[in-house]
Amino acid sequence: MAFIMLGALYFLPAALPFLFNASSFAIGTIASLILFWFFYGMGWTPRRTAGMSDIGWLWAIGTAVFAVLHLVVASQIGTIDIGRALSSLTMLIFMIVSAALIADTLFVIEDRALMRTMTLLALVFFGIAAMSIAGIQPPTQSIGEKPIFPYTEPSFFALTFAPVLIFLCVSSPLWLRLIWLGAGVVLALLLANLTLMVAVLLAAIVSLPLIILIPTLLAAVSFASLLDLSYFTDRINFTLTSNNLSTLVYLQGWQLLDESLRNTLGWGLGFQQLGIGYTNVPASIRLNQLIGFDLNLTDGSFIFAKIGSEFGIFGIIFSVFALYLSIKSFVVLRYVARGKKIIPASLLLCYAILLGSLVELLVRGANYFTGSMVLFLSACFFLLRFRRIRSGEIG
Repeated sequence: MAFIMLGALYFLPAALPFLFNASSFAIGTIASLILFWFFYGMGWTPRRTAGMSDIGWLWAIGTAVFAVLHLVVASQIGTIDIGRALSSLTMLIFMIVSAALIADTLFVIEDRALMRTMTLLALVFFGIAAMSIAGIQPPTQSIGEKPIFPYTEPSFFALTFAPVLIFLCVSSPLWLRLIWLGAGVVLALLLANLTLMVAVLLAAIVSLPLIILIPTLLAAVSFASLLDLSYFTDRINFTLTSNNLSTLVYLQGWQLLDESLRNTLGWGLGFQQLGIGYTNVPASIRLNQLIGFDLNLTDGSFIFAKIGSEFGIFGIIFSVFALYLSIKSFVVLRYVARGKKIIPASLLLCYAILLGSLVELLVRGANYFTGSMVLFLSACFFLLRFRRIRSGEIG
């Protein structure tokens, strides 16, 4: 059940855009949640307490009310697509309630079962990447470069793989951590993907002892000087003269955030309104010159750009809170990796999810309705419940 639940959230949302060129991950994410609800309703998914459902509904309704009120004010500032906002709001409510129930199931998954599940998921990730490199995968109509079934591009592979890699590196013996990290580096080089390299670096920093981490990084820098890393250097050339689409999309995200904040005086465009109205940022113009159409306008390229553009100062506050959770998770995971703290595997997974969310928050994201975003919310609900249990508020 753990493998089906997590596997559906990791792989199903991306499969539909890959196979049918769907516009977003939303349909696949909803499908994976419907599958979870089916198992939950049949009693095949264990649960700890019915109270998580009430908490989920409370947060879902509160979030919906806030989004609607914010949208009402945003409509007085600029033009909005109310139909898009309301349909997405329905999905958001469903996603938040589902995330609370998924957190409920994480409480009762045994440590050994979860360890086996995460190891198997990692092997699946490496397997599909190897098949992509070998050219063994279904055809796709997506314009994404170097698709890895079921992901239309390696960056989506990386942002979903990051928590899995972090979990295994922190919980494994040192020799196995080095194997996981080495395999990750090889994949990042073969796929020529900077997002995956960032995920591997994050896992290395949180899991390796300094006596090994520092020499390893120095050796990696020396070895890198012998390789042709022009693709990676092009990715960090944040100028409008770049021909790299990923770089321009990332630059566009920051420019859209700046434009939205200035045009709305910090209030934001409103829920799901990014890319709907007129925009005139230099990176978008450059992308149109190169490929003849807009790219990633509605998702902002990474979550901070999207939520900051749509919710203004409130989105920035949420992003700062998410960053705080990531830093807190890093500290806890670092203690666990050094053997100074022992925590349940489910709690370890939640911290790994929160730390791995940095990739989606600041490097590369899709939209709000992804499996990784569901797991981020589930991790938050889990920590909220865990804290209340530890403080004695509830049993």
